[in-house]
Amino acid sequence: MASDTVLDSQKRAWKRRTYLIDREFQLKYIFMLAAIGAGSMGLFGALAWWAHTAALEAGSGSEGIAGMTILWLTVLAVVGVAVALGLFGLVFTHRVAGPVYVMNLYLEALAAGHYPRLRPLRRYDELKKFFDRFGHAVERIRAREAEEAQALAQALAVFQPLAQSEEARAALKILEELHQRKREAVDRPSSPA
Repeated sequence: MASDTVLDSQKRAWKRRTYLIDREFQLKYIFMLAAIGAGSMGLFGALAWWAHTAALEAGSGSEGIAGMTILWLTVLAVVGVAVALGLFGLVFTHRVAGPVYVMNLYLEALAAGHYPRLRPLRRYDELKKFFDRFGHAVERIRAREAEEAQALAQALAVFQPLAQSEEARAALKILEELHQRKREAVDRPSSPA
């Protein structure tokens, strides 16, 4: 019975597809790739048409030359499109991989108990909205940690004079260490490597 519910929810999730998750980002690169492909094939078509009309004007004896010209134009178009799309892919992946790499460094710092000193992304980097949300979340967590450190400091100030037993002093020592760790994490942000 429970497995039927899981299967039904998986089927519904499988049917529901959203292809444009970040419309602006995705459409930008879809249109760039389409323009590169259409432009290259348009250039190839124009050159092929030129070779064809030149062969017709020259007479029937140059059809072999026209065929070889079209073949070489095809090879040139394939290599040209591959190089253009490869270079575009390099630029695009750098604009995405850079922010992901930086955020991974920030996540490592957070996992180690340090708050990273956030720097803005480069001018042409992608994922800026996500990075802004990430930075906002880090700042909110840091602010909450600062509030908790302040609350611990106030509690320590109240309970220190009251600690008479060895157990109470040991518990206060643990709270002092926790307070110190929170203060160091909040007051000394780390810079990622």
